[in-house]
Amino acid sequence: MTEPTPPADGGDSLAAALKRAAASGGLAASPVPAHQVAARGARRRRRTYAAGAALAVCLVSGGGALAAVQLGRDGEPVGPAVPPSPTKSASFPESSLADRSPSSGVPSSLTPSTSLPPTATPTWPTPPTATATATPSGG
Repeated sequence: MTEPTPPADGGDSLAAALKRAAASGGLAASPVPAHQVAARGARRRRRTYAAGAALAVCLVSGGGALAAVQLGRDGEPVGPAVPPSPTKSASFPESSLADRSPSSGVPSSLTPSTSLPPTATPTWPTPPTATATATPSGG
């Protein structure tokens, strides 16, 4: 393998070319005056405040509208969260005509019962009693 050889002029030609390019770019560039930069910042600040105020107005008015809708319901019952499950059919087969109570025409299985179910008293296990006698220790 051969070693890379340094340029004949010592590598100063690249450094000199870069310095010339930087100098010509610096002369061609003109910075923006400070008052224009300050005005640009003030415009951005005003836009930020305006956007924040518009967001606040939207949130407050949306919350007020939601509250008005909730207060305007006048105690309507709230519907179920899920649709009701299917129940027994309203039509009864002919064989259930005998089960109907004569006074109302409603099947006796659907009329409320007037008798209460028997109350069950819980039976709790009794704790074991201590029958051992204490013996004095130490004699």
